[in-house]
Amino acid sequence: MTRHLKSRRSFVRKLGAGASAVLVSVAGTARAETPTADSALNAPLRVALLEEEKVLRKLHQRFEQAIDQGRHDEVIGMFTVDAEVVFNGGIFSQRDNGVSRLYRERFPSGKTGGRIAPAPGFELSADQQADSVDVSPDLRAATAVFPYSIQVGVPFETESSLAAMARLHGEGVRTWWEGGAYKVTYRKDDAGSWMISRLEYDTQSRADWRPGRSYAQPISVGRLSTRFPADPQGPDDVV
Repeated sequence: MTRHLKSRRSFVRKLGAGASAVLVSVAGTARAETPTADSALNAPLRVALLEEEKVLRKLHQRFEQAIDQGRHDEVIGMFTVDAEVVFNGGIFSQRDNGVSRLYRERFPSGKTGGRIAPAPGFELSADQQADSVDVSPDLRAATAVFPYSIQVGVPFETESSLAAMARLHGEGVRTWWEGGAYKVTYRKDDAGSWMISRLEYDTQSRADWRPGRSYAQPISVGRLSTRFPADPQGPDDVV
């Protein structure tokens, strides 16, 4: 009789434990399959972030096209009033001053900014070609990284007759290839439009090369060091 009671109690305990395990398993499955309130609320935000990312990518495409085609007034209009651009060690501040000086004067005089293919042997790595856009949750600010491959140049400083003649024919400019990444910070204005508040040309490599040539050589280019107004096209400050 005693053995029978012990056996019955053991059976009941095992049955209870098994039933509890099943209930826990079912409850866990239910929690995993039932969307949380947070995820339901975040769904519209994720959609909004993706939409803003598309807008920013289109803005950058417009920026590159305008630079490439020499529409510098359009480029300047994409910046905030207090924007700054970092280019070759120089900081060009304020849209209507330094930024305007960079894109209206320095870039055209050096035939700078036009898109060209990477110099042979200097192609950007997969990491360098990767781009990214990160929009803040309040949809008011963003940062981005975009690769670039452009021509950069500076007018020859010599005053020789050959240089003067070259300038008369639209030449007299030393040009090279440059590759790197745009590091961009964006901000929305009061009208809800995205504007560039900071742009840095993060140069990865330079080469003495022009389209049509089959070879390229690495070059070293001095950073901007003379500030405006001592240099009429110079930066407001240097890095």
